[in-house]
Amino acid sequence: MNSDGVIRLIRSRCKERGGQIYFATWADVSPAYLSDVLAGRREPGPKILAALGLSRRTVYEPTNGR
Repeated sequence: MNSDGVIRLIRSRCKERGGQIYFATWADVSPAYLSDVLAGRREPGPKILAALGLSRRTVYEPTNGR
């Protein structure tokens, strides 16, 4: 899943939980931090990812260069 997919999932979970403030409280993060994540100003951290049942992996793929 890419970052856009994670944002869509967060938005969906916010709706399920009754809004951003309720999701932030449930995920044990500040509403301001969650807002920054949703606006693309910050990356979702471990608490948000755990609340979504996700983990972060970094993948390096070959390019057409060297």
